[in-house]
Amino acid sequence: MYWVSTQHTPVAADELANFEHTYGITLPTPYASFLTQYGPGTYCGLLVIEPPDPQLLQSYADYELWTHDDDNCPITAQQLGECVVIGSSIDGDFLAVHPQVEGLLWLPRHSEVITMKPLDVQTPFTDTLEHILRDEFRKIEPFPRYFEPVSLDRTATFLLFNPPDTAEAYDPANPNDPIPNIAPASIQVLAQRFKQHFDTNLWIENEHTCMAFFQLLGGYVRFNYAYGREVAIIYEPKAIALHDEILSFLQKEHCRVVE
Repeated sequence: MYWVSTQHTPVAADELANFEHTYGITLPTPYASFLTQYGPGTYCGLLVIEPPDPQLLQSYADYELWTHDDDNCPITAQQLGECVVIGSSIDGDFLAVHPQVEGLLWLPRHSEVITMKPLDVQTPFTDTLEHILRDEFRKIEPFPRYFEPVSLDRTATFLLFNPPDTAEAYDPANPNDPIPNIAPASIQVLAQRFKQHFDTNLWIENEHTCMAFFQLLGGYVRFNYAYGREVAIIYEPKAIALHDEILSFLQKEHCRVVE
């Protein structure tokens, strides 16, 4: 598992033990171990692992967002408000536990059906998360595994890519070819130029986005392929020198900072 940043905030085991005593619940051992080792954060850019929250679903109990009259539903409508949320997805789904229910509850945002997710207490919590990634997000092996810890210090610089009318395209299929001295015609070409110019620790690219990770940056550079213009530098303040080097490169390639 690649760490986006070494700056993380593990949750104290005593804090979790006090929570269990207060709310009469035993948190899943793999989940608790994950929090005490890594702290809260986002796994693979899709699943957010959070400290246990016993109140979040109480506000949803009266809205009848999920069906409970089916015998296959693992919890009743009353139990919904008693659930403890331990995670969520960037799409708004919830991952929760209930003191009287074995396993993990998946409460989807775009469906009325609550399902159970398998939990093996003998395996790392990341195994459970990867099952969810395959089941709910159709992630197919192999996929990059990375964890982005929650950080109060990490910040971002946002830019807009605006190539001139004279921009020309070139074929990036051969990475050893010299980079032409012309403006990149698209954000995809800009990303390939960036890849040739900088040594990254992890490179993730698909039809929607491209992310270039730097351990020294404590973050990454994101090229928004879907939008076609947005570029973001996510970094920690201590990495300002590398940030400025990356910023200078992007500005020379027709990106301007969004104030």
